[in-house]
Amino acid sequence: LDGTLLSYKLLRYCPSKLASAAMLIARNTQGMHPWSCALTNCAQYCEADVVIVARAVLAEKALIGPELTSVLKKYSRSVYGCVANTDIPNV
Repeated sequence: LDGTLLSYKLLRYCPSKLASAAMLIARNTQGMHPWSCALTNCAQYCEADVVIVARAVLAEKALIGPELTSVLKKYSRSVYGCVANTDIPNV
């Protein structure tokens, strides 16, 4: 979610939707079903609402510019599990 803080396009989404989108992307990356009834109950968002935000987050990630290289470098370190190097499937 660090990268979303630097994107003006993502400021229109409330933090809870961004967090839900991060959950959806993470679950999809791990090969799990992206959304569940339990997540709908906890987050109060349906999958269709979260997918829109997840696609916007992934689109912004694809446009990473020089201002985000420090974020990429940070999350490429082993202390963070090298998650910046993980291939993320489309949502």
